[in-house]
Amino acid sequence: MNRAAQRSHSRPTRSRWLFLVLAATIALHAGSPQAASLLAQLAGPDDHRRILLVVDSPGDLLMNRIRAEVVSLGLDVVARAPRGPIDERARAEHAVAAIRILPSRNGVEVWMADATSGRSLLRQVIVDETPGGPNQDVVALQTAELLRTGLFPETPPAATRAVPSPPVIIQSAPARSDHENALKTGAALLYGAGGASPAWQVWFSFEHLWSRRLGIAFDVSAPFRRGTMSGPEGKADVGPIVVGVEMLARFVSSRGRVFLTAGLGAGSVALLTKGHPSPEGSSQLESNSSTAYTGLGYGRITLGWKLSTWLGLGMSGLAGTTVARVRIRFGGNDAGDWGVPLLGAALFTQVDWH
Repeated sequence: MNRAAQRSHSRPTRSRWLFLVLAATIALHAGSPQAASLLAQLAGPDDHRRILLVVDSPGDLLMNRIRAEVVSLGLDVVARAPRGPIDERARAEHAVAAIRILPSRNGVEVWMADATSGRSLLRQVIVDETPGGPNQDVVALQTAELLRTGLFPETPPAATRAVPSPPVIIQSAPARSDHENALKTGAALLYGAGGASPAWQVWFSFEHLWSRRLGIAFDVSAPFRRGTMSGPEGKADVGPIVVGVEMLARFVSSRGRVFLTAGLGAGSVALLTKGHPSPEGSSQLESNSSTAYTGLGYGRITLGWKLSTWLGLGMSGLAGTTVARVRIRFGGNDAGDWGVPLLGAALFTQVDWH
């Protein structure tokens, strides 16, 4: 064998030994981050895809749930603080996709780039508008599915590969309206300090929520059994008709079953009284009805439980005051007053609709 043949034979042998030494070194240090990075580089850029998570705080539960789903796809994940547009941030990190939580925290925004050109390919919003949402599992699974279909498209059969498939446009379902209406009806006890017993009222309230938290309510109640006030000259039946407007703030549990509503309201009162003279009193006294009017301000706390998406039960408590005490007189003498303070409690049924 001549020298040229020996040289040609030694070159592949030397290359083979170098490859074996390199493989053994990587195998011995397979547990180290440097070896993992080197293996990823040897595997090629197509097998080493990075996903950027734009995270406001390190312990964000929703982002941690999304991270777990993305890692299960075999993708690399890097988390960075928000700074600048999401697409520029992703390109700076050499990421093929980026994910950040929406300001309303009811979902995420996903940006993806074309694998060859790096241009923006898809900007998708995934939201969950269920009551008490968002459901973190639903958002995380939908985000992982979007990445899977976008980054790992199925290879078409060889027979149909010649015909390019039309682009797939992914659209999210329209978000459910935040506007919500509710009609409450129930029985209430209303007590105005000053000498009269509480009156039993029938109560109606219509609520309209502009958002998940804020709304307005229109209230009306009327007595079906008045309270009584007694004096030397006789007794009087006392019952108010109340009309009011409330500004509401609502808080809902994580599952949307239990809700708490706080309201501040103002309105007017028509106090109905009917006097009945005592049989032992003066024969000149006769039964007489009168109505007095005044304004009022009040606060109300409501606790409810939804039996279904449209039906609920609950209770409420009210505390307030009239603008001025309503004086009640028997035979020209003061028998008592009504309205300062004003206390109430109610049990109700609620029907909701959007």
